[in-house]
Amino acid sequence: MKTTLKLTKLLLALMLVISAGTMYTGCTKEGPTGPQGPAGPQGPAGQDGQDGQDGKDGKDATLVSAADSAAFTAADGVTGARLYDHVLNEIELNDTALTNHSDFYRCKSCHGWDLLGRSGVLIDKVPTASYPAAADVNLYRWAQEHNIREVFDAVKNNSGRNKSLTISYNSTMPNFGNLLTDTQIWDLVKFLKETAHNVNEFYDLTTIGMYPTGTKIFSDIGKGGDPVNGKTVYDANCASCHGSDGTNINIYCKGEYLGDMFRDDPHEIQHKAVWGMPNDREHIDAGCSDAGMMPAQNITDQDIRDMMVMGQDPVAFPGFSK
Repeated sequence: MKTTLKLTKLLLALMLVISAGTMYTGCTKEGPTGPQGPAGPQGPAGQDGQDGQDGKDGKDATLVSAADSAAFTAADGVTGARLYDHVLNEIELNDTALTNHSDFYRCKSCHGWDLLGRSGVLIDKVPTASYPAAADVNLYRWAQEHNIREVFDAVKNNSGRNKSLTISYNSTMPNFGNLLTDTQIWDLVKFLKETAHNVNEFYDLTTIGMYPTGTKIFSDIGKGGDPVNGKTVYDANCASCHGSDGTNINIYCKGEYLGDMFRDDPHEIQHKAVWGMPNDREHIDAGCSDAGMMPAQNITDQDIRDMMVMGQDPVAFPGFSK
């Protein structure tokens, strides 16, 4: 009897324990989620994709033939630079229907020495009956973005303005296919694609306003070049004609010494210092003896920058007394 009673009490106690545990568990709430742990290490890089096919000097390689590539390789960018300066004088063409309007056949007249057209140094160049309007294209960038065949076709411009004694000259591009050989046109293409300078590497240009009544301001001419080396290069390559201080030549007989050009016309200096210029027949015919041919020079871009800094000294390179 006593044993049975003890077992009954033991079972009751056990049931109470189990019941209490169940009630406690049912009342427990889940706590907030803990912060996210740190990211695991990065997995290995995926396999590189297959290289795409290279284009040929521009956006569409299919337009460039093997003959085009050979002609471009053989072309002379220095001759192209001189043609860009003055087509008619470089090829010594004497057709008065053209020479009487020579500025309409100079690439630099519309595109500028800097190839930037009306957004560059030509921003203040007002067109006249004897001088064309500036182009609205950045020719430097355009040439880099198009292949050699496209640039060739654009320069040749078979649908462009033809020479005529009766037309009113305007700002449309000439048909250079009537004036230049294909070899000469390839020289121009070589200049535009490879030889021409990015003028931002030689000076800073700030423009204010809109073409053709805007203004331009040059700064940092020479981009930190070394004037000491500039004088060494100048003495070796330029002083024999221009003089030790740049005052031997009254440039174009318009009251300008080389010092004036260094400070006021760095866009022209960056071109002519290395590629020279053909005879300036217009000024020679007008009686100016200081407009002769200037030979190309074997100097580097850094040499040009060094001379530009050298030429900022108005004592060493004085301006013309006007």
